[in-house]
Amino acid sequence: MNIAIATPEFVSEAVFDGGLANYTYKLAKWLISKNHSIVIYIPTKDFNEADSFKYENINVVKVKTKDYAWLIKYQLTRFKLGFLISDKLRYQIQFKQYAKAINKKIKLDHAKNPFDIIHYPHLGGYAYYRPNYIPTIVRLSSSTELCQEMGGYGSSNLQVEVQAEIEYEAMKKADAVFGPSIKIAALAESKIKKKISIIETPYIKPEGSLDITVYNELLKGKKYILFFGSIGLIKGVGTISQIIYRLLNQHPDLYYVFVGKQLNNKINEVDVWDGLINHAGALKNRIIYIPSQKHSTLFPIIQHAELITLPSRTDNFPNTCIESMANKKIVIGTKGNGFDQLINDGENGFVIDVDDHLALLEKINIVLNMSLEEKILMEDLSLKRSESLQPDIVLNSLLQLYSDTIKKFKN
Repeated sequence: MNIAIATPEFVSEAVFDGGLANYTYKLAKWLISKNHSIVIYIPTKDFNEADSFKYENINVVKVKTKDYAWLIKYQLTRFKLGFLISDKLRYQIQFKQYAKAINKKIKLDHAKNPFDIIHYPHLGGYAYYRPNYIPTIVRLSSSTELCQEMGGYGSSNLQVEVQAEIEYEAMKKADAVFGPSIKIAALAESKIKKKISIIETPYIKPEGSLDITVYNELLKGKKYILFFGSIGLIKGVGTISQIIYRLLNQHPDLYYVFVGKQLNNKINEVDVWDGLINHAGALKNRIIYIPSQKHSTLFPIIQHAELITLPSRTDNFPNTCIESMANKKIVIGTKGNGFDQLINDGENGFVIDVDDHLALLEKINIVLNMSLEEKILMEDLSLKRSESLQPDIVLNSLLQLYSDTIKKFKN
């Protein structure tokens, strides 16, 4: 098959290291290994960049876009007519313009080398302007509204409201929708009145050797608990703040390590990270921060941790949990957020209620006090669950959905 994959983020860009970027990369690599042809489409505002390039062996096309809504607003404001374009309208123009630009380029390329199917993300609503003569499928990766409710990524409530509206409309226009999370799919089904297929996220082991340099420089010889991912309210860092002093005080030889990008959320006007440090008080020297790392340097940090804490307030089917389990680690996650699709509480890890800091402390102490035999057994079962996510199991289901969608479209 010749497949177009549209995405707002991809690992070729230094600023993108999140779940969607990594999922798209892994999917493209696997599809190419099965002799399918792939083209990745991502938007850019940098008109000095090349239009297309190869990232490893993946064809990537950058679609150049301008924020026309902002330009219109600016010009109207100059002549004291800014009231003619509301903030809501400006956001609508912004999101639709990105979708329109991406699809215009896909249609041009389709005329030269026809695509069998277009794979869109739900994020950004790119399928809003899907070509009606090419089969399309959308992957639902999160709930935009729920993410905002649980801390968000810095967007205004109005922007998120507009974004969610366009995303739901785009999914209605798609020929099929799938996603890894049972909970998130159920939320979206009630909005789009369409069945969403459940296809879990695959685990694909990164290529190349591991790099232990960062681990050796900062962590070697230390006993530590690890959190990695986006450091902010949405991922439960506020919950960790509530127990950080008590935990470190109970275990004088223990460190807490955080790896990832700081989101700069605030609680009562105090930055989440600053709040964490403040809660640690005199023990703050046993908190270690490391910026986002590539898998080659991240995995040794995961492998040497006592356990992984991921108390997300909302999540889909978290890559952080999958990668931890694949590295044979015990994870403490949260209920109703994809973690309980991966973890059977007390068997291959633990799940707690969202924002329950006392339960988090309790489960951490259970793991720290386990016998070696108990810990090895739970780690083995954690690894076993990740093995059920092998790409030849998971992604063959996606290929079948591609084929079924194409067949139904043609009929």
